[in-house]
Amino acid sequence: MQEAFKITCPCCKSILILQRRDGKILEVRKPLIEESTGDRFEDAFEKVRKRGKEVTEKVAAVKQKEQERLKGADDFFKKALERAKESDDGKPVNPFDM
Repeated sequence: MQEAFKITCPCCKSILILQRRDGKILEVRKPLIEESTGDRFEDAFEKVRKRGKEVTEKVAAVKQKEQERLKGADDFFKKALERAKESDDGKPVNPFDM
């Protein structure tokens, strides 16, 4: 015969471990995710999987933003180079040549 038994709360989906003799609550296991399967290992695995997806999405967003920033900097450099070619003043004067 078991000394304790499990009861799942219908409201909060917490698992209560109760002592059989006097009904004392030995442990309260709160669900790790909102849609709990009842298996804590599966819940933890699902939580890690969701977190991994979030991290991947954030990395992709940062990567896209960085590419846009580099493209803007490259465009700025090309425009500055074109302006420098158009205003071709010749070679700068070296002070030691005087």
